[in-house]
Amino acid sequence: MHLLKRLLRYLAGYKGLILLVVLANLFYALFSIFTLSMVVPFLSVLFNQVEMVAAKPTFALTSRYFIDTFYYYMGQVITVHGPHAALIYIAVVMILLSLLSNFCRYMSFYWLAPLRAGILQDLRRDLYHRMLILPLSFFAKYKKGDMLSRMGADVLEVEWSVFSSLQSLCRDPFLIIVFLITLFSISVKLTLIALVILPLIGLLLGFIGKRISASSLRLQQLLGNISALFEEAIGGLRVIQGYNAEQYASEKFAKHNNRFYQLHKRIFRIQELGAPLIEFLCIVAILLISILTLWLTPSLLLRTSALFMLYFVVFARMIAPAKALVTTYYTMQKGLTAAQRIYEVMDAEEEIVEEEHPIHLSTLEHDIRLQDVSFSYHPVEEESQCEVLRHLNLTIHKGETVALVGPSGAGKSTIVDLLSRFYDAPYGEILIDGISCRHYSIRNLRALFGVVSQDVILFHDTVYHNITMGLDVTREQVVAAAKLAQAHDFIMEMEEGYDTMLGDRGMRLSGGQRQRISIARILLRNPQVLVLDEATSALDNESEYLFQEALAPLLQNRTAIIIAHRLSTIRLASTICFLQDGTIVEQGSHDELMALQGHYYRFYTTQRDDVTAVS
Repeated sequence: MHLLKRLLRYLAGYKGLILLVVLANLFYALFSIFTLSMVVPFLSVLFNQVEMVAAKPTFALTSRYFIDTFYYYMGQVITVHGPHAALIYIAVVMILLSLLSNFCRYMSFYWLAPLRAGILQDLRRDLYHRMLILPLSFFAKYKKGDMLSRMGADVLEVEWSVFSSLQSLCRDPFLIIVFLITLFSISVKLTLIALVILPLIGLLLGFIGKRISASSLRLQQLLGNISALFEEAIGGLRVIQGYNAEQYASEKFAKHNNRFYQLHKRIFRIQELGAPLIEFLCIVAILLISILTLWLTPSLLLRTSALFMLYFVVFARMIAPAKALVTTYYTMQKGLTAAQRIYEVMDAEEEIVEEEHPIHLSTLEHDIRLQDVSFSYHPVEEESQCEVLRHLNLTIHKGETVALVGPSGAGKSTIVDLLSRFYDAPYGEILIDGISCRHYSIRNLRALFGVVSQDVILFHDTVYHNITMGLDVTREQVVAAAKLAQAHDFIMEMEEGYDTMLGDRGMRLSGGQRQRISIARILLRNPQVLVLDEATSALDNESEYLFQEALAPLLQNRTAIIIAHRLSTIRLASTICFLQDGTIVEQGSHDELMALQGHYYRFYTTQRDDVTAVS
């Protein structure tokens, strides 16, 4: 119920539409019962069994009053115009009532349409916004395909199973209430006897609902796994085909797909069990009423055969909305399990929390300092258990270019992530101009850094929009940034130039071209601190030389952090820090570190020898 209450909060913005839907369904229920009530007099006239009422009845809020009043006027019509005119009179009234009933039903759907679509839009918007602000550590716990499944399949399941049930919830209770009032007004005793089936229906709903809820959660999890397999297959198709692993991938998918099939089959069978049983119990109730009516004639038999017929017509008509409510209950159980997976994302702890009144940060005035920083991607109880960074100390002065060098896994890229607060270090402090980075606005802090990483992320959009990324700039500025990144020439060779669509993840471009688009993007933003995380790794020697020529003047009056393995890039730095096992083991200029003949010396000479050997 807690999940349902949270979902129903989305209705708050649609109160006007909800009122219209409720009113339309209320009138639909009233016109429906009036239409049904016309069946009895129609048959009475047709078979010449009309009970004439000589005097106009005295007003009273009872079914007897309305029935006798109708028969009084119908008797007047029969007396003056004959039974055929009475049949036409009843038929016209039935047609009008049916028209009004179905018109109200359509209008309820008409007003429900924007409500359902709007709620779905709001839910997906909130989920997407939440995903954008959650820390990277959250997404490391889940497969990408599973997250896509939550955004797509689970949201649609909630819309289909929960919000599509709004029509039934707004209509069928009114129908049942109106029908029950009619039944009680005809005969209280018979209706009470008929309602003995309610406890059986309640037990049945509880049993089936629990089975569906448990199975549906597992079903949505399996659907997430299947979506992840699709995503992995598309992203790794080159590897799968290159290693002739199609059979392996197919068998892996078939295993998960078969589990989904078995569970889906079980849910369908359980779900479809409820409605037939409810219908069966209702029919049993009707037969029970018939037997008791004949058996206990003195106390239970209805006063007229017409009322007896009307009673059964109304009772039979009540079976349909009762079955619809049962189906709604089951489908809502499925939808709530999907909502549970959605709210796992919505309720995920926002580990990177901004202070209530953060400090505005626009420029770097003095320096960036990492003081005794220790970090691990997994939660640890003690500082000594940190595996990525250990007691790291580093000061980067404004206008200084610092290179971080070391073997893979030494923690170089992690330092960059900590500076931008993609993660928070549990031990130590990161200070910007002497103030902890936790006190600054996260948006301002990240705007301070411009990162060009080794993993280039491009979007399915034009070249122009991949460079601007929402910035309000002129095309001339975009072209200037592209020229500086040595990207303008190959962009102009594309069929539509800067308006060319790059495809998913920029797959239409080579690795070097994607890297240069990424570089142009960061140059356009002109950040205070430029971070190059293996930024030239995908460039050939000529492109790298041109890039460094353009980069050199930018680095003169700008703070820069360079993570690189190439010797030519490293030598641009005024200070070089060699990292090993999560800490800085050597620090100084290139000449100073070479004179030490330690870790950096061996790293440098090994690379130089490799380059010499290749050339």
